[in-house]
Parts: sequence; C-alpha cells; structure tokens
Amino acid sequence: MPTAGPLEWPTETVEIQEWTRAEDRPGSWGELHAERLSSQQLNAEIERAKLIIELGSDWDGEGSPGYSQDTFGRAIAFLNTHTWRLWESYGIQSPIPRIGPGPDGSIDLHWKQPCWELLVNIPADPNEMAVFYGDNYGAQKIRGSLNPKGFNLGIAEWLTK
Repeated sequence: MPTAGPLEWPTETVEIQEWTRAEDRPGSWGELHAERLSSQQLNAEIERAKLIIELGSDWDGEGSPGYSQDTFGRAIAFLNTHTWRLWESYGIQSPIPRIGPGPDGSIDLHWKQPCWELLVNIPADPNEMAVFYGDNYGAQKIRGSLNPKGFNLGIAEWLTK
C-alpha cells in the first residue's frame, strides 16, 4: 500500500510560557472536576519523571550522559503549553504521556493510546529542533522536527485523535 508523502503541518508560533492553572476559571462543575483530575494526573507524572534528573552520567552502563534540570524544564514547558492550549482553546483534555529519558541527555514525551501513539523528543541542546514520530497503527505515520519553544498545531491535532 503506498504511503503518503511528508505532511505539511500548519504551525503557529507562540512563545512557551510558564504554565499556570486558573482555579477560578468559569465553567461547569463537571468541567472543573475533569480539569482538576487531569491536572492531578499530569502533575503526578511530572513528579514521577523528576527522577530522571537524578540519573548521573553513565546511568545505563553504556556511557550515556545525565539529564539536566534545564532540559527537563523545557520538556515540561512544551507538555504544559500543549495540554493547556488544547483545554483553553478547544475544551479537549490531552492524554497524559509518559515522560522518560531519551538518548544523549534528551527527554522523551510518549503518548501511547489503543489506536495511536506519538513520541516527541526534546533535545538536551536548547538550540536544536525537537523530533517527533506518530503512528495511528493503520493509515498514517508521521515524523519530523519542530521548534520546541513554540506551540505546534500539528502536535495538538495529533493529541486530539
């Protein structure tokens, strides 16, 4: 079966900012309860993933570098920005990814759902592009690079599948 060529995703450049929750944002009790539950799950995953920062050099016995607070912070900012924008703009709660150690001091954000998965790798070098790979286990596979400092509409669309 032929595969489609590279996808051109529209991008919207928005500087990533510190994520804050609006506790008093208007909405129904159900919406606020769902948002708080999702936020608690996201915060729990972030807390679990902080152990990555404690991994020192050669943590795997194969010479891999350790992970910096800066790289972890940029990964969390990327995650929070996309999660928050989906909720604020569309009322959609993004699934919670696994946050894990990537190669060469990078951080992986991995969403794995029954019918799709998406991996975004935030590099250790703040001047490098992030890379991503998505697969819906059927008709579409995507991969490419993106600016990890901005909101990416293509990534957001993938998270709403």
